[in-house]
Amino acid sequence: MRNQSPEQLEGRLNAHRKLLVALAAFIADGAEGRAFVERLRRDAETVLDHEEDPGVEPNGSFATQQIADDELQSIVTAALLRVQAVGRQEQARGDAAPESEDR
Repeated sequence: MRNQSPEQLEGRLNAHRKLLVALAAFIADGAEGRAFVERLRRDAETVLDHEEDPGVEPNGSFATQQIADDELQSIVTAALLRVQAVGRQEQARGDAAPESEDR
């Protein structure tokens, strides 16, 4: 792959993130899929409570692991929020539709 500018890399990463959020929201639209996505949000991949002592100066793998876990949590949370927002919009339209028929 050719060398890309930081802007090009950022644009590509943003596109991947948008796609992942949309796919996770699609999966979370059903009860079984929502349970799966909720499990993803609950299950942290980072080391907690000194399960593994990184030492005085932790190496880059701990930082990378934390960044990856933060991004996964961010994507899953965005997907669940999107599902909730779509549900509220559909509910609002459903509530508004009968009133408009009476007019």
